[in-house]
Amino acid sequence: MRRVADRVVLIDKAATSVHAGYRVTDYKTCVLSILGSLTANMKIFIKGAAVDTRPDFTVQSGRRQVTGNAWDYIDVVDLEDNASIDGDTGVDLSGNNVRLIEVNTNALDWLSVHSTNVIAGTVTIAGLFVTNE
Repeated sequence: MRRVADRVVLIDKAATSVHAGYRVTDYKTCVLSILGSLTANMKIFIKGAAVDTRPDFTVQSGRRQVTGNAWDYIDVVDLEDNASIDGDTGVDLSGNNVRLIEVNTNALDWLSVHSTNVIAGTVTIAGLFVTNE
């Protein structure tokens, strides 16, 4: 078994932001490192799609079907305590916080992250994408 890895910064020191989408077809697992600023207070949502063409991850969730954007919020696992975080709930970020979460990318083609509900601060989100081929 060999580990093929790719490291990508998805959001860099931003407040409200939506990543355009990263192709994850060839990766089995993704670990996201979420780094909040001293004053960070926001929600992070993970979005995924199983389609050939990259969807528009900026479309509001209630308008996805109307616009033909077949993405959904993805459940993740907090690596601190192995707790599952429902995709519709999102990851809470408060203060100078580091969160490591695992995203199961099995059969997904696209992955995006969305920082929203920002009260204060900024966030940097980097992904480590791996496969065991």
